[in-house]
Amino acid sequence: MMQANNRQQLIRLIHVAKRELKLDDVSYRHALAEAANGKDSSAKMTIKELESVLELFKAAGFKRKLNNKRRLSPPAGSRVRTAEAGMIRAVWITMFKQGFLRDGSETALNSYVKRMTVKLNNGIGVDEVQWLNEHLAYKVLEALKNWHRRLMQDAIKKAGRIPPVNERTGKPAGYEQTCAAFKLLT
Repeated sequence: MMQANNRQQLIRLIHVAKRELKLDDVSYRHALAEAANGKDSSAKMTIKELESVLELFKAAGFKRKLNNKRRLSPPAGSRVRTAEAGMIRAVWITMFKQGFLRDGSETALNSYVKRMTVKLNNGIGVDEVQWLNEHLAYKVLEALKNWHRRLMQDAIKKAGRIPPVNERTGKPAGYEQTCAAFKLLT
């Protein structure tokens, strides 16, 4: 049985079940009375009676859907501490659109930022990209760009082309040149 001390939460959940099961008012009141000793209003019920009603609705096919906490964009009105945070977000979205990431959401980006900052910040991770200070934001941005560059170079190779090379050093080209070469593939 559901453990909840919040009576209002149970009542709300019962009303969601009513809607999901598409119960008309008569059927709903009958179900309440059946599960709760003749009481036909959730407002008059004890917590135990509310739990019984919820169990009856679950037996009838109601499945509680948990909130998907995947945020697709930054919270409205969130303040960004550094310009790099916007650039991190832009690279992340570009990687998603290019098919390099399965999840381009803000939640996924924040998970990446947390993993990276744990490594860079003596075991203390930063939970949100907009909370990064300049030093950490720069480090995360450069790591993300390097990862993106490697993925683009691999895609260029798979397409049968040669990835761009820095003319002075003979080493693989930087981020901007690799982006330009990758863009020619699409």
